[in-house]
Amino acid sequence: MPESIPMLALDQISLRYGAHTVVEALSLQLAEGEIGCLLGHSGCGKTTVLRAIAGFEALTGGSLQIAGAPVAGNGIHLPPEQRRIGMVFQDYALFPHLTVAGNIGFGLGKAANAAQRVDELLDLVGLAGQGQRYPHQLSGGQQQRVALARALAPQPRLLLLDEPFSNLDVELRERLAQDVRTILKAAGTTAVLVTHDQREAFAVADKVGVMLSGAIRQWATPYDLYHQPADRYVADFIGEGVLLPGTVTGPACIDFELGQICRTVPLACNGGGKVDVLIRPDDIQHDDASDFKATVLNRAFRGAEFLYTLGLPSGARVLSLVPSHHDHQIGEAIGIRLELDHLIAFPAST
Repeated sequence: MPESIPMLALDQISLRYGAHTVVEALSLQLAEGEIGCLLGHSGCGKTTVLRAIAGFEALTGGSLQIAGAPVAGNGIHLPPEQRRIGMVFQDYALFPHLTVAGNIGFGLGKAANAAQRVDELLDLVGLAGQGQRYPHQLSGGQQQRVALARALAPQPRLLLLDEPFSNLDVELRERLAQDVRTILKAAGTTAVLVTHDQREAFAVADKVGVMLSGAIRQWATPYDLYHQPADRYVADFIGEGVLLPGTVTGPACIDFELGQICRTVPLACNGGGKVDVLIRPDDIQHDDASDFKATVLNRAFRGAEFLYTLGLPSGARVLSLVPSHHDHQIGEAIGIRLELDHLIAFPAST
């Protein structure tokens, strides 16, 4: 497939049920081998988009193409079985009466190379030698690997993953999310993940779309979502942070309680205008030598670090990630300094 043709292209798609609009004018593209994620709270429309890509829901507007070929919209609705799409569900949906190898090879039928393909996939997902076991003999993480291998077996053009880690404990979810990315990249598979967990989204995806009320607020890399959020909603949804009031004093400078920040990137705010500056926990550095003091209001131990909630002299609060050998108590005053590489400010809310 020519590089200029995306593997998946959604162009202004809409889905409505009677008078209720679930998805409105949503667009995105994924190149071959790229992994995308739709991220948002329950009810934002992300699973409906996934079902539309799979062919389980008919579009009420816009169009959808896979590998440059129209599959939905403009009077076209290709059924799911003709789209060459694989699905991984949150409940695994494995056949309990089939072995691991039987589950993986189920969609291959009597293909001449079925046994070889099953062995390749067992190796790919880290389950070599486990083919004769049954699903009930596996851990949740192993069962999800089997479900992934089964979806990859027919070599789909596109793989869809619907909240695939939601039945696993937190530690296993994060580890398996990283493993799934490695597996998909090794297979060269284009994929779309749906999740409400930004840690999963960041661990798996190349591009993430933050959704709200059936629309994508921003489609970008995880790094850009965190450091260059497009609006207040994305800034609040992604990561942790606070907004501090400030005043624009030049084309790229802001004065606020923690000092003056100047950057070469012009601000989208008028000179002299009031703004709110986004401050992330990693922007506030603990520095015993600093004359600027903040009071520890709360602390959350995270093993390698503390997340401190700090009170500023004005009464405003900021968050700070501090290595855990800096063990400060609630009520203690500590020195801090600002180390801000990305200046993000929004016009002050009225």
